[in-house]
Amino acid sequence: MRGFEKSEEHLMREQIFRRIYEESGDPAYHLPHSHEYYTSYIQQFTYYHPQKITLHRDLNLLDENRVFRTDVDTVFYHHMAWFPPVWHTTDFFVVQVVVEGEMKLYIANQELHLTRGSICIVVPDSRHALSCFSDSCILCVCIRRSTFERAFFSTLQEENSILADFFSKTLYGTNPHPFLLFQCGWDPMLMDILRAAREESFGRRSYHNHMLNSLMDLFFVSLLRYHEKDLKVSENSNIRQSENLIYILKYMQEHYTTVTLKELAAFFNYSERQVQRILKQSTGAGFMENIQIMKMKEAARLLSESRYPVSKIAVDLGYNNLGNFRKIFRKTYGKSPAEYRRGQEKGDDVHYM
Repeated sequence: MRGFEKSEEHLMREQIFRRIYEESGDPAYHLPHSHEYYTSYIQQFTYYHPQKITLHRDLNLLDENRVFRTDVDTVFYHHMAWFPPVWHTTDFFVVQVVVEGEMKLYIANQELHLTRGSICIVVPDSRHALSCFSDSCILCVCIRRSTFERAFFSTLQEENSILADFFSKTLYGTNPHPFLLFQCGWDPMLMDILRAAREESFGRRSYHNHMLNSLMDLFFVSLLRYHEKDLKVSENSNIRQSENLIYILKYMQEHYTTVTLKELAAFFNYSERQVQRILKQSTGAGFMENIQIMKMKEAARLLSESRYPVSKIAVDLGYNNLGNFRKIFRKTYGKSPAEYRRGQEKGDDVHYM
């Protein structure tokens, strides 16, 4: 835990709340409580305790103005172990990292079990509660919504892949599980980045906020590059994702110019109908729609960044009928491939789907 040590004051507070927990006699103490429970019981206790404890006076909604100084975009703090879980929301992103031990996160009618190395990104305005009743070390990284969108969402857009689309829909769409949970185990590289970022957050050196944001950029890019396969999707939501979902999306991304539904189903030992259902429920589109989306995105990129003839781009993407390729491209982007290329040469914005 070197680099993630808790302060003496924090450890003192945890011992106080451990005694409160042990003396409460409440068998449901470890389960999420309403805000009223917090105000009527926990705050009342602190008034009588000889050692003053400063706590938020309103855990129901934590907004950026309460958490962030005007000159910083990222804040690090340790979750208070032995503190009763209280339902609350934030208007910023929170990244929960289990440095040591374990915890439970209650969110979207689910109970998530996080162990050492687990990383969970919680979306703003998501009602959730943290339960940690052991000597664990849980690092909470609060990131302004605007900063997260620049660091994480822009990275997804640049990647321009079906996995990026899936992540984006999870974080910004209407999916009933507004979080991304990476059960990636202990990754020394990711933890070293977090150590450096946390250390930077305590300093006031020149370019402090720029350096901190750069380190968090590196953290998210590394998380996506090395741990896409470790993403755990919801098992209790209405979406009912398959454990193989990430591998299915990755396989499609790598073989989209040639793969067929029959081949994809056989590779993962599913029926074609099962694959269609999994894709529809997770991405909002069926097999052919997803393939077409990927092909059109690649066509737009090639038209913008290369001088390949339109006919070659069409053939390379699996369209033997040039007229059909042009028809689909026009339907997607509102202009022909040639018109699109001319627009990019004039400096028009590229609008990927």
